[in-house]
Amino acid sequence: MLRLCDPYAVEVPDDLADRTGYVFEEAGGGEADRLTIEVEELPADVRPADLIAANRKSAARALGGDPGWPEGQVMTGLGPAHTLAITDPEIAGGVWVAALRDDRGRMWTLRFESAREWADTVFLALVAAVGGGSLPPGWAERRAHGVPLALPTWLRPPRVYRFATADERVTCILDQGTSDMPGETEFEAWGEPAPGELLVVHPLGAGTTALAGAEAAWGQWRLDRCDPYGTVLGSTFARVAAAPGLSLRLVVVEREVETIGGAGFSAMVASVARH
Repeated sequence: MLRLCDPYAVEVPDDLADRTGYVFEEAGGGEADRLTIEVEELPADVRPADLIAANRKSAARALGGDPGWPEGQVMTGLGPAHTLAITDPEIAGGVWVAALRDDRGRMWTLRFESAREWADTVFLALVAAVGGGSLPPGWAERRAHGVPLALPTWLRPPRVYRFATADERVTCILDQGTSDMPGETEFEAWGEPAPGELLVVHPLGAGTTALAGAEAAWGQWRLDRCDPYGTVLGSTFARVAAAPGLSLRLVVVEREVETIGGAGFSAMVASVARH
């Protein structure tokens, strides 16, 4: 399945679900704009209005009361969204929340934090464009969980895209902010040795390749979890391709059993391209 990881695309096995943390942020930190999008599989009897009520209750508890923040409804490309504006008339900006169910039954929650005076207009426009919409000047098409969005260009897309099987035994990561080859810290995170276990790293191969049209290095390793006597208790297989010229890295980690393997990894590397 082709996965769009703005501005790249990569072919990922169908059984790897999108586990990306979709946070679109303005550069600068501080009071910079921030949009967080979460998609959850919730029971059918949980309504968007229930999520809005929960957000209202949480905000009231944090801010010491609810002055009567306004709610509303916006029609999106996926259906109606319930909205909540957590604002103060004496302070520019605030927090806006929208919740909706898509045609697959998934619950979407959008949380927009901004200090702009006209942030409410931006929020309503970006919510209306979930599932597809027009692109005003200064806006760009983005995606989250395979669904098209229209967002202001100052909201930068995620740097790291992550896909994994339901049991987390296979993980694929496209990282657009680094081209480092892995070291001890990452091997430990991928191998997950338990207390008292040792992690033995076995290099299995290395070389050069092309990633998104740029020169890249690749490597593969077997990470064995061993008891103090050297008995192998389990293995993890890690493969990495990294293009320094693009600060781009593709990682595939398989625990216990190789289902993608070397050939599948090579095919994934070859599929990475700008879209």
